[in-house]
Amino acid sequence: MVSATANPLLRRNGGPSLFALLALALLTFGAVWSTVRLSGHAGPVAAIWFANAICLVFLLRQRRRYWYQLLITAAVANMFAFFLVGDTPVAAVVYTVCNIGETLAVAIPMRVFRVDRAFTRPSALLIFYALAGGPAPLVGAFSSAAYMYFTQDSSFWSATMLWYGADALGLCILVPPLMTVDMASLKAMFRRDQCVHSLLLIGVVLAVIGINWKAPSYPLAFLFFPAVVLLTFQRGFAGGAIGLALSAGYLVAPVLLGNATTGLREHSVREQLIIVEIFVAVISFTVILIGAALEERRRLERGLAAAIGRAENSREEALVAKDAAENASRSKSMFLANMSHELRTPLNAVIGFAQLMRGEMFGPLGDARYREYAGVIQDAGQHLLALINDILDMSKIEAGKFELNRERVSVGAVVSECAALMHEQAAQGQVNLSVNLPPEPLFALADRRAMKQIALNLLSNAVKFTPAGGRVDVSVGASGGVLRISVRDTGMGIPADQLARIGNPFVQLRNSAGSSQPGTGLGLALVRALAEMHNGRVQIESVEGQGTTVSVEIPAIEAESVAA
Repeated sequence: MVSATANPLLRRNGGPSLFALLALALLTFGAVWSTVRLSGHAGPVAAIWFANAICLVFLLRQRRRYWYQLLITAAVANMFAFFLVGDTPVAAVVYTVCNIGETLAVAIPMRVFRVDRAFTRPSALLIFYALAGGPAPLVGAFSSAAYMYFTQDSSFWSATMLWYGADALGLCILVPPLMTVDMASLKAMFRRDQCVHSLLLIGVVLAVIGINWKAPSYPLAFLFFPAVVLLTFQRGFAGGAIGLALSAGYLVAPVLLGNATTGLREHSVREQLIIVEIFVAVISFTVILIGAALEERRRLERGLAAAIGRAENSREEALVAKDAAENASRSKSMFLANMSHELRTPLNAVIGFAQLMRGEMFGPLGDARYREYAGVIQDAGQHLLALINDILDMSKIEAGKFELNRERVSVGAVVSECAALMHEQAAQGQVNLSVNLPPEPLFALADRRAMKQIALNLLSNAVKFTPAGGRVDVSVGASGGVLRISVRDTGMGIPADQLARIGNPFVQLRNSAGSSQPGTGLGLALVRALAEMHNGRVQIESVEGQGTTVSVEIPAIEAESVAA
C-alpha cells in the first residue's frame, strides 16, 4: 500500500489532497464540456460519457468517509461545464444529480461487497460489469430522460436508451483499465531487461494501426483483437491498457475529425461514435478478462509456490525433530542399558539381606513382626526388581544391545518351569492354573532366558487380570514348522478400542472403572519384541467380559535335527 506521504493524491490523514481535488475537477470539467460540445452536432444526448467513470475511479481509490469531498468537487465541475455549454441552471443541477447518483450506484455496492480494490479478480469484474452495464446507468438515464421529456419535449425512451448506452459504455471502457494499471506495472514493462520486448509488442499494435490506415477495409479492423490480446498475454494489465489506448485513439480520432473510414461514413456521427464505442468496449472487456485470468493464475502460482515452500520447510523441521527425538530415545535407552548393573546390584543386596532376616539364619529376630516386615521388604524388592528388569530389558532392545544366546531349548520344559513359579501367585488369587503340553518335547533355536521371560510375562498378565474363581490355561503346540505358546484366561478381556494399542510400550489396560492396573505396561511389549527377535510374532484375541488368548509363534526345530 502506498503511504499518504508518498502519494500526491492523499493527505497525511488519508484524505484527498488539493492536487487530487484539482485533478478531479479539471478532468470532470473537460470530460463533460468536450462530450456535451460534441453532442451539439450529434444529438441531444452525448454519444459517449466518461465524466462518471473518472469520478468513480477517484471514489474507489479513496476511503468512504472522504467521498463527500470528491462528490462536491465533481458536482461543481459538472454544473459549471453544463452551464458553460448553454444549459439552464436547473438543467445543470438535474444532470449533475443524475451523474452523481449513477456514480454512487456503482461505488456503494462495490465498497459494500469489498471488491472495490479487487479489479484484478474475475469475481470483482463480474460484479462491476453487472452494475455498470445494468442498474447504475439506468438511474441517470430514467431521471434525465424524464426531465428532458417534460422540459424539452424529447422522446422518453429514445433519451433513456441514448443516455444509458453512452454512460454504460463509458464506465465499462474506462474504469477497469484505470483500476488495474499502476505506475509500478508500467515501469516494469520498460525495465532494461523488458524494454526491447515490450517495444516490439507495442510495435505489433502500431503495425496493425498502420495496416488499417493504409487499407481501412472492414475485416482488417479485427486485427486489433489478436494484437492487443498478445500484448496483454505478455505484459498483463499494463500492456493491455497501452494496446487499448492506442487502438481506441486510432478508432475514435477519425470520427471526431469527420474523417471516418468508408464503412462508417454512411452513418451519422452519433452512430459512428456508438459503433466505435462498442468495438472498443469489446476489446476492453476482452483485455480486462484475460488480464484478470492471468493475474489470478499468477496469484495461484504464487500461493502454490508459497504452500510448497511451507510444506518443504515443515518437512525439514519434522525430519530435524524426528532425528532429535530418535537421538534422545537412543540416548535414553543406552543410558538405561548402561545403568542396568548399577540399578540391579543394590536391589539384589536389599532382597538378599531381607531374605536372610526373614529366615532368621543367624538367630531369632525377637519379634514376629520383624519377620513380617522382612517379608514385606523381600516381596516389594522382588516386585521392584521385576519392574526394573522389564524396563532395562526393553531399553536394551531399543538400544540394540540385547543379545540372544541361541541354543536348542525345550519350550515345554520352560513353560512348565514358569507355570510352577506362578502356581503360588495363582493360588493366592484363587485362580486355577493348568498346563497342557504335548507328549513329545518341542524344541526351538532360541535364547532360554528370553523364552522364560516370554512365558512368565504371559502367565503373569493372565493371572493378574483373572478374577477369583477363574482359569488360566497354558498350552504348547506346533504345526507347519511353527511352535506356538498360547495362554488363555477367563478374565475381564480387552475392550475393542484398546486392543490395537495393547503390546505398545508403557500402554496399560484400564478396567471398567477407568483405572489402570499396577505395572509398567511393558509386559506384552517385551513379549512382542523378544518374539520378533526370534523371527516370530504375537497374536491377541479377546472378547470383553469373557477373556483373552495371547499366542506367541516362533520357528520350531524338527526332532530329527535335535537328535543329530
